[in-house]
Amino acid sequence: MTLRERPEHSLRADFVVGADGRNSCVRQSLGLPFPGRSAVRSMMLADVRMADPPKKPPTVAATGDAFAIVVPFGDGWFRVMAWIRHHPMPDNASVDLEEIKDVARQALGSDFGMHDPRWLSRFHSDERQSPRYRVGRVFLVGDAAHVHSPAGGMSVNTSIQDSANLSWKLAAVQRGRAPDTLLDTYQNERHPVGHRVLRMSGALLRGVLTTPRALCGLRDLSARTVLQTPPVARRLAMAISGIDISYAAAVGVHPLVGKRAPDIPLSDGRRLYEALRKRRFVLVTPSDTERFPSLITEWAGEVEIVSPKGATKKSVLVRPDAYIAWAISDESPEHRIDAARQALTEWCGTQGSSSPTR
Repeated sequence: MTLRERPEHSLRADFVVGADGRNSCVRQSLGLPFPGRSAVRSMMLADVRMADPPKKPPTVAATGDAFAIVVPFGDGWFRVMAWIRHHPMPDNASVDLEEIKDVARQALGSDFGMHDPRWLSRFHSDERQSPRYRVGRVFLVGDAAHVHSPAGGMSVNTSIQDSANLSWKLAAVQRGRAPDTLLDTYQNERHPVGHRVLRMSGALLRGVLTTPRALCGLRDLSARTVLQTPPVARRLAMAISGIDISYAAAVGVHPLVGKRAPDIPLSDGRRLYEALRKRRFVLVTPSDTERFPSLITEWAGEVEIVSPKGATKKSVLVRPDAYIAWAISDESPEHRIDAARQALTEWCGTQGSSSPTR
């Protein structure tokens, strides 16, 4: 049965989330543009076996005219991506393993004895972003909202973080624990992140593919120097993974608000991210939880109250996506309880209420 022969079905829903890729039907149905450009054409992809695989994968190199990367799957198969400047081909052109081996030899100095390919394809990489991630009750996430070059491998992390940001907000609104305006923060928080990823991945790709042959050695030496400098390497890793992302916060709030919460150990032997697996808010406060009985009762099922392992003077309310919604420092237990109640009412509403203050 072809797609046209399949019977049509109508569904009604409170919300629609378009997670249907770069050619998103949802985005096109909304009439949203997808401005940008093609970053690189005729990139070749292959999954292969290797008779003499690289000793320290992943392996990547470029000569100015040729680029190749080899990444192991861990089960004896290897993913190879290759590109050559002077031989562009359309996406639907067939790919021959000998073509990929030739590019690998030019870029990496060896084809590592590639053989028995189980997958060969050709694709092009775009840099595009929708100007809007929300139109009424319809949302875009992942490649439906933004696409970029594969440099840095940031696509999956960015898409997962889009979904993590949106999912708890949709759940809160559907359950009547937050107003519809909370959903506007998805666009406000994630659109700038998508723009940043486009710039970073584009810069990495152009650094690899447009360096003149005479300067490739200097480029590679500079890259090795950077990656062997621990503070710089860590900062780069945090940026590429998206762990360093912070969301804009209102003027005058605690400096921790909008930051990603670290995975701190808790007094009960767990870590914070274990508590967040229940997809609810977590209030982290000093070990005087017995003073919080009214909070525990009022927000039962919505918020878990925990204490960090070790002494602290801070209390923080962590969102289900691991970002800090509210924080306070150096206050008496009584003031801390009052402030926490106000923050919980703002972010989580009140029991039996469908109109939280936020």
